[in-house]
Amino acid sequence: MEIGIDLVEHQDFIAKDQRFIEYVLSEEERQYFEKVSHPQRKIEYLASRFACKEAIVKCLKRKIDFKKVSILNDKNGVPYIQSDLNLDLRLSLSHTDHYSVAVVISLP
Repeated sequence: MEIGIDLVEHQDFIAKDQRFIEYVLSEEERQYFEKVSHPQRKIEYLASRFACKEAIVKCLKRKIDFKKVSILNDKNGVPYIQSDLNLDLRLSLSHTDHYSVAVVISLP
């Protein structure tokens, strides 16, 4: 079992350009992101997805293609990882007005 954690400040994501958004978000995540109308919620969404993917990198101890990993929510709003990594990864995600944190655990 491995674990990865990442914490980000939302202020660091205020002025991110389209290129950065396309680097971080999968196609499915981008579709959702474009529908979000509230600016603060867009920042929170982008920051939390970045934190999740960085936590995955730390857990796996290797780089991943962020665009091939989606952080989605089930019908109850619980986040989960969808990818072609063929690994059993579990995610916990939380945020405040100013920070997002993600923890990822790989199960055997």
